[in-house]
Amino acid sequence: MLERIKVRTAMVAVFACFLAVLMLSGALTWRNAGRSAAEIEGLNQVAVNQVDPLFEASGAALRARVALLEALANLQANHLDPVATLHQQAGAAQRQAATQFQRYVDVPKEPAAAELAATLQTRWRAYQSVLDELAAAVDAGQAEPALAAMNRAQQAEHAFQRDMEAFLARVQAHSDEVRSGAEDTHVVARWSAIALAALGVLLTLAGWLFVRRAVLRPLLEAGHHFDRIADGDLTARIEVRSANEIGALFAALKRMQEGLTRTIAVMRRGVDEINVGAAEISAGNANLSSRTEEQAAALEETAATMEELATTVKQNADNAAQANQLAAVSMQVAQRGGESVAQVVQTMHGISASSRQIADIVTVIDGIAFQTNILALNAAVEAARAGEQGKGFAVVAGEVRSLAQRAAQAAKEIKALIESSVATVRAGSQQVASAGGTMDEVVASVQRVADIMGEISAASAQQASGIDQVSLAISQMDETTQQNAALVEQAAAAATAMEEQARHLAAAAAVFRTQGGAIIDVAAAPLAGPAGGHAALPPAAAH
Repeated sequence: MLERIKVRTAMVAVFACFLAVLMLSGALTWRNAGRSAAEIEGLNQVAVNQVDPLFEASGAALRARVALLEALANLQANHLDPVATLHQQAGAAQRQAATQFQRYVDVPKEPAAAELAATLQTRWRAYQSVLDELAAAVDAGQAEPALAAMNRAQQAEHAFQRDMEAFLARVQAHSDEVRSGAEDTHVVARWSAIALAALGVLLTLAGWLFVRRAVLRPLLEAGHHFDRIADGDLTARIEVRSANEIGALFAALKRMQEGLTRTIAVMRRGVDEINVGAAEISAGNANLSSRTEEQAAALEETAATMEELATTVKQNADNAAQANQLAAVSMQVAQRGGESVAQVVQTMHGISASSRQIADIVTVIDGIAFQTNILALNAAVEAARAGEQGKGFAVVAGEVRSLAQRAAQAAKEIKALIESSVATVRAGSQQVASAGGTMDEVVASVQRVADIMGEISAASAQQASGIDQVSLAISQMDETTQQNAALVEQAAAAATAMEEQARHLAAAAAVFRTQGGAIIDVAAAPLAGPAGGHAALPPAAAH
């Protein structure tokens, strides 16, 4: 379809497209200037949007601190009822502050303010950490730690406020700079678009006039020369009138005419050389056929070797799969051992708890014996006061006191034994826990072994697949070699056909008419470069 378009039409279309593209470029420049201003204004708006979340976060944090301060005052005054409510209010204010500060963090920051923003975030985290400590102290009812945390919170708030003011000042300064630069750029871009559009129109008109005179007319003349050459007439005189690309075209046309004349004269000699070359091609085809057969035999041996290698790799893959299964079984056994150790740990914990309960009971018995001893002592004193009438009661009180002392001594011995048992149980629990950790490490090691064996199995499978692909490629190479052998035979037939074509070529050369059968022996000259000018034409030499 493109071959049917006239050069005039093509040039008009090219210049029209050039003008359209230039106008579109101007329009896009105009539009992009407005968009640039809008985007910069949007960037400025993003910077401004950082202010409100910062103030909201700072205010919410201040409300949280005030609520905690009131709770601390009530705590010091021993008014505990409002403390829980104030603590909840402080928590809600802290959550609101965190939400607002996250809004500030999500807004993109300009590079110049990145360091200030990072410092501000560090201050905020320190401030919130102190508030969390203050809230925890108030919730625990610890007045003195809460008072110390309150002082640190006040200092952290002052530091945060200073950094926030510095950051906001930098954001405002950057916004002013961006707005001023955007306005200047917007004006320059619009006037540049207008100037480019006007210049494009002028250049398009000037280019059309130049192309019409310097390109289209000479192309028509060159077309007439080509028509005469196509009719076999090589006698027309071709003149080179310019030193530009059109002149280079006419110079090339002249060299083509002279070259055709020279080619017609030497064509018969070329036909003889073609015959000699055809004989050499035939001999080369014979040698190529022999080497192709040797290559085919070597490929067959390579294919057999690759099949043996594929069998070996598949066996390795099967062995790796079996090892992977054994590793999985080992991992299950290790896991069951870990579960058994965990059950032993639970049992040891239960024994330790029972021992502690027995120790508590013995402590109670010791207390009862002590109280019984005191009661017996009191009874002995009262019996002494009663005189003869209280002797029998004094004897009983003495026996009770002796029994209470023996019970207390026995309780102490039992307590000592139980404490020793508890220590032994605790040591055993620690050893069992250590054994449990060791079992976990064993399970992890077995898992790693299973993973490695899985990777080995997968790698072996990939190797087997790769060897299959290599075998397929060797088979394809064998087929290609056989096809090459067939092509060698076809080339021999083509050499024979080449001789026949040489005879037809000699007959076709008789169509061209030259000036008195002269042969112009000229060297091919290069085309002129785009900078102008063309190569000098060598003089004609008649033979």
